[in-house]
Amino acid sequence: MKAKLSGDIPAMRGVILPWLCCLLFFLPAQSHAEDALLLLTNPTVSGEPFRVTQHFEILADPSGQLSLDDVASGTYDARFSRNRLDALELGFTHSAYWLRAKLVNRTQETNWYLRLPGSLSQTGDLYVRQGGVSQPFAKNTSLPYFKDNLYHLNLRQDTPYTLYMRIQNNQDPLYLMLDMHTAPGMLQRVVMEYPLISFVFSGLLTLAFYNFMYFLYLRDHSFLALSVFILTFALTLGNHMGLLHYFGSFKALFQPVSNSVALVALASCASFSVSIVSMQTTLPGMYQVFRGYFWLVCLLAPVISLLPYGLMLVGALASILTFLVVMALVMLSLRGVKLASSLIFAVLIFVASIIPALLRTLGLIGNYPFLSEGPYAGLLLSLVLLSLTQAEQIRQSREQAERVAAANKAKDEFLTTMSHELRTPMNAVVGAGNLLKITPLSGKQQDYVHKLEISAHHMLDLVNDILDLARADSSQLRLENIPFTLDDVLHQTEQLLMEQANRKRLALQQDNRFQPPPGRCLVGDPTRLKQVLLNLQTNALKFTEHGHVVLQVAPLQASDDEATLRFSVSDTGIGISAAQQRQLFQPFSQADSSTARRYGGSGLGLAISHKLVARMGGTLEVESHPGEGSCFFFTLRFPLQAEPQVEAETATVTADWFYGHRVLLVDDEPMNLFFGSELLNAIGVDVIAVDSGAAALERLAQQSVELVLMDVSMPGMDGYQTTRQIRAHPRFADLPVIALTAHAITGERERCLAAGMDDYLSKPFAPEQLKALLRRWLNTTSPGRRQAPTTPLLASNLQRIF
Repeated sequence: MKAKLSGDIPAMRGVILPWLCCLLFFLPAQSHAEDALLLLTNPTVSGEPFRVTQHFEILADPSGQLSLDDVASGTYDARFSRNRLDALELGFTHSAYWLRAKLVNRTQETNWYLRLPGSLSQTGDLYVRQGGVSQPFAKNTSLPYFKDNLYHLNLRQDTPYTLYMRIQNNQDPLYLMLDMHTAPGMLQRVVMEYPLISFVFSGLLTLAFYNFMYFLYLRDHSFLALSVFILTFALTLGNHMGLLHYFGSFKALFQPVSNSVALVALASCASFSVSIVSMQTTLPGMYQVFRGYFWLVCLLAPVISLLPYGLMLVGALASILTFLVVMALVMLSLRGVKLASSLIFAVLIFVASIIPALLRTLGLIGNYPFLSEGPYAGLLLSLVLLSLTQAEQIRQSREQAERVAAANKAKDEFLTTMSHELRTPMNAVVGAGNLLKITPLSGKQQDYVHKLEISAHHMLDLVNDILDLARADSSQLRLENIPFTLDDVLHQTEQLLMEQANRKRLALQQDNRFQPPPGRCLVGDPTRLKQVLLNLQTNALKFTEHGHVVLQVAPLQASDDEATLRFSVSDTGIGISAAQQRQLFQPFSQADSSTARRYGGSGLGLAISHKLVARMGGTLEVESHPGEGSCFFFTLRFPLQAEPQVEAETATVTADWFYGHRVLLVDDEPMNLFFGSELLNAIGVDVIAVDSGAAALERLAQQSVELVLMDVSMPGMDGYQTTRQIRAHPRFADLPVIALTAHAITGERERCLAAGMDDYLSKPFAPEQLKALLRRWLNTTSPGRRQAPTTPLLASNLQRIF
């Protein structure tokens, strides 16, 4: 038997080995078949979804033309390849992909949900067949108002199903990770995930509305830029993360312009970044980079939908902007610019939160829920911090503006006070000089008076320069807009400077190449233009020892309605180096200290001229080299109008014209009252001098006068109140009241006229100004006027004064 058994072993081997081989051959096939079948078993207690991507077979359709009938006919069976991965990262592709799987539900749950996460640009068409190949496919549409593509499946227990799904995404990187949820599991997911997403999205929209309301209230364009950025960013984020699936049909309208909206978000972010750090002044070079970036994005926005892989371009531009913003903050920190801590934290949180979305947009990472959905709260927090930072900066800038306004008001008040306090004693000095000139003097005394007069006028010019410089930086400097003749202005400057030029033996030349059309004249401020030309020519004469000073006026453009003129003052003086030119127009500055010691001067003339030219619409510039002279030049545009007709003056004034007129002089300053009375008496005017407004009213009630010279600033009842009380009596309705005030500031004349005064004369004044005022307002036929004695002394005094 043993032998028989031994003989049967080879025979058994011949039977068993083929069966074992067949078994080994079919084992992999059976395992493959079991792997390919998607079996839905009872879910875990935690409700985790079934990851089902690895159970699908995949077919690439580069043409995108295959239909369900094509892929289900069996012709393409061999082209489907088995996927064994939980997620498919297909990147940027224009191909469509078909997924196929067989499914059996082994649970008692019949309500199942197939979830396909992705952006609005991703489309997924699901076809389901129940039973064998003879059964038709039913198309299953995505449920509305969910942030992902979600398909409801009613699966009977132990019934086979065949699933086909066509997926395509021409904008985002195509990333496939499908999962199956039971109804309770899907409800748990919605309850846990959707409130946070809804809170973030609604918070972004609220922030956009909040900043837009701030823009409407404050008219600050940085709030508009921030509002547009938050709104467009929220829409772009909603599209990128699939949030706009909530809004049903809106996604169909938004999808074609989604990339353009993303570029609007980038442009507004760049604009806001520039404004929040005042980049134009803090980082001028980086400002130009941001400006170029802004216009590049604006140019791409209308056409990006026509470009392939537009979203990748958006991601690249967003990455560049993120880098530029971080680099700008680093540069500001290195330069010592103090930045708000809330701004720094906001940028850091925003960058950390947006990086996953940028990486996903560029196709560098997949749609991992933690990385793509987790930073929502961080984005909202960063934008809240940005909004608060912007509001705080606006509040601080408003407070600073209020402080500046208060400082300007205090400055104006200081100017008013100093104008009066400085001019009041100067009026007495100038008045004393004028009175001394009409007294018998020896030759040496006349020389003393002459030097006193020069020093007094120099001091007065310096006071006027300081006041002009201060007014040029405040609201007090107002330019006139009156017709004038340029030849008259040039002639006046020449007459004033000729003596100085002759004394230094310099040639003072004027070359006016502009001739207005017949009957036309310039319109502007001749006083300020003359002041600038005087300053420039005086400066040229001061720093020129040999040669000449030339004032040239050249027309650059001229018509019947306007003229553009170039004024230049050139000299053959000491010249100015390039380093010295950089500080030349600063107040109280000269080329160097040795120049100041040698030539003197306050260094205010050029600073005032520079500001006056700027107020008139031009820019004062200089071209100079040491030892080769200097040329100061500027260009102004003047309107032209018909030259006004001026009647010839026929009235003549004799030496005794003022004799016998009675004038009331009101001034609380004893020196001004004394010298004013003496000056008026010297020309024959009867003066009643009082030192207060109450005393003036009392004298007017007792005596008749032809004119009142009223000081403005007096203790107790000032000149304005006194004038109002004078005008309250019908008897004095036509009595001329002239303001004599040391307030030489803009608006003072208008204030005096509003109080009821008839004219205005600032102290100190020249005798010619007093003469013109008396001629204008005194009545030559006043009753009781005395005749002037025909004495040689009076005639001599009047000639000396006038």
